[in-house]
Amino acid sequence: MSKTLNQDELIGRAMTLVHDTWREASRGITPGEPIRVLPRVDFAESQRRSKVGKALLEQGGQIDLDLLPHELALTVRVALSKATNWSREEEWYWLVFDALGAEVPAMFAATPYGGGILLGSLLNNFSTLPVHSRGDRHRYLGLLADYAELIGQLHTRTVGQEERGIFMPRAQLLQSGPLLIGLKAQAMAVLKPLPERAGAGAEEFLAEVDRTLHGEVAAAYDAFIAFLAGDYAGRCGDTVGLGQYAGGPEVYEALVKTHTTMNLIPAQVHARGLERMTSIWRQMKEVLDGLGFEGDPKAFVRAAADDPQWRARTPEAIAAVFQRYIDRLKPKLEQVFHMQSPTPYHVEALPAALSGSMTFGYYDAPTPERPSGRYLFNAKNLAESDLCSIASLTYHEMAPGHHTHISRQFDAQHLHPLRKRASFTAYNEGWAEYAATLAGELGGYEAPQEHFGRLMMDAFLTSRLVVDTGMNALGWDLETARQYMRDFTFMNEVEIRSESVRYSCDIPGQSLAYKLGDTHMLEMREKMRARLGDRFDIRDFHEAVLKPGSLPLSILADHVQRETERIAGA
Repeated sequence: MSKTLNQDELIGRAMTLVHDTWREASRGITPGEPIRVLPRVDFAESQRRSKVGKALLEQGGQIDLDLLPHELALTVRVALSKATNWSREEEWYWLVFDALGAEVPAMFAATPYGGGILLGSLLNNFSTLPVHSRGDRHRYLGLLADYAELIGQLHTRTVGQEERGIFMPRAQLLQSGPLLIGLKAQAMAVLKPLPERAGAGAEEFLAEVDRTLHGEVAAAYDAFIAFLAGDYAGRCGDTVGLGQYAGGPEVYEALVKTHTTMNLIPAQVHARGLERMTSIWRQMKEVLDGLGFEGDPKAFVRAAADDPQWRARTPEAIAAVFQRYIDRLKPKLEQVFHMQSPTPYHVEALPAALSGSMTFGYYDAPTPERPSGRYLFNAKNLAESDLCSIASLTYHEMAPGHHTHISRQFDAQHLHPLRKRASFTAYNEGWAEYAATLAGELGGYEAPQEHFGRLMMDAFLTSRLVVDTGMNALGWDLETARQYMRDFTFMNEVEIRSESVRYSCDIPGQSLAYKLGDTHMLEMREKMRARLGDRFDIRDFHEAVLKPGSLPLSILADHVQRETERIAGA
């Protein structure tokens, strides 16, 4: 049908599709302005968005992408990918839902990625809302009531799962109560503006905030907490993984493809993980042989843990370790990038409410109110561990990893807003892991312990290929997965408990994207090197990967190949 259209009509249809997709993706969001509405996570919203997604896919079926200009075709492909994910929300809602709006579906609401980060991040939004004018204050009170309603929607979804025989595994339940209690305490402390922020004549407004906060918001949290601690708790079992629920195996298999953007099934991913782990341990042995260390890798890590050089006890001391590696690599980055984002970056300790259910932490992108990227690290966990792998973690999370990619993508003036906000796990996490490898090529790991720490991080992320697929698709129980992690990674028991629950009870499949994406990018780089020979410049490869922003890996590979041929023919 599209071949009967002239070029202008074809481009017009493509731009309409992109516009319609962006309108849906940006509901309630105006970049640079305070949040206008809070997201909804109820079943009715999943039905609405599925309808939108299906309509967009129907629009896309009338467009021949091969006839579009290259950049527009990339944008349409991103739009169609988002539409595909939206189209499945109603069908998948009771098994997985996308509370964060980041296309990372979570199994349960009272989990870090199901509702924790969402509720916590909204507190930051509230802290930036203006409350000086009458209209500002009215809007603030309305959003505060909506915050209570959002907690209620998360609660209602959990009740709906119970009615369908979908119960949170006991291992997750043990984390969920404390998570909600911590979030409630944080909300009570943050959501009432300070008098000096509200200004003169705000007494009545602050009193109303106090009534809503200690009324509707507290009641919503208390009801959810009480539900999880009541009869529901007695019906939660020990079996973990998405595959235990009706329809779960099919959804998990689809999630593997969604997160990796590759046509892989769980058994293939599992086998790749086992093979890769064997290679990593062989490399570890080579490092120890070079040092003349006679013990095994576990003994080497125990020795490092006893060395004060590789320990830090306070958040400030841990932050200083991160800064050491930031400062080490920063002067070398111009060797491998044609351009870098001027956006600054730093590290901070993770809020206490999330420290019990996140192993390391997460990267938080810059905002107009906070124009600096930051990595929020779990100070509690890191204070109890050796810090040999902090160099690798720094390069993954900051520069040349997440911060380099995300800040460049947000800054890119040539990208449509839909592309600026695009997020594909395999690209995002694949780039970050590729960046940690690149840092090693630049001399980022000077001490043998840092080199070994990179292999430790590699082993940790590779274990995900084995245990995520094991628990969600291959019938592994929690203890089998945890024992594998004890045997082949260097995580402590707290980290193992947290990570294994994340894969099997929170965001199944997401963790597979890290090492599969990393490997795919290295393969793309070597393919470009082989084609260009002496004309190969690693800066050109990085520009080809970073300039278009986050893309599914199959689409990125086509784009890099196109850039390779352009350079070859120049």
